[in-house]
Amino acid sequence: MTSSSITPQAKTTPEKTTPATTPARSTPEKTTPEKTTPATTPARSTPPMTTPARSKPAAAIVVFGLDQANKPRAASFPTDQVEPAKKAAELMKLAVLKVDGPDLTALAARLEVGRIYASGQGFVPPVQPHIYERLVELADPKAKPVPGLPPSWDDIQVGHLVLGQEMPGEGWWESIVVAKNNDMLTLKLCGYPGYPQVVCHKSSVGLLKPTPPKA
Repeated sequence: MTSSSITPQAKTTPEKTTPATTPARSTPEKTTPEKTTPATTPARSTPPMTTPARSKPAAAIVVFGLDQANKPRAASFPTDQVEPAKKAAELMKLAVLKVDGPDLTALAARLEVGRIYASGQGFVPPVQPHIYERLVELADPKAKPVPGLPPSWDDIQVGHLVLGQEMPGEGWWESIVVAKNNDMLTLKLCGYPGYPQVVCHKSSVGLLKPTPPKA
């Protein structure tokens, strides 16, 4: 009988198991509170110094008229510039009106103050037509109520009633002379207040009852 040898199994040493480690407590980080800067009071802004506007000098005279392009111009001049302003008006062929009375005083206050140049000429700026018409009326109040009929073309003055044309060949219209600059006339058509004014030479208007020239 054959005997079989049995080799005993080697002892197995059980593996050591490392116990689970307890997680370390996390120490909370110390936070330093942010310093808050107290609100600063805004510095007061110093208002800019303003130079007071110069008062407009009182008007002693008004220089007005039509320029070479037949555009109305007018300006006021104080007392210390009356004489040079008169000379400038003569050179520029403009009219001079003394400021007198409440109506003209109020109107002159609305005008720009003129200037006199070293050459003797003056600065007289453009004005709106209705202001110019009012100056014409104040300069010659006698011509305002009833328009007259000039006896001849050389006698035409502001306020006279004449016959005018807007364009040659378009008929004749009764018109009032509202301004005159040498031989140039500014006409306002009767019955048409919103119609533009017409500027023309005195020889181009018609007279209603012209006096025949003397022989």
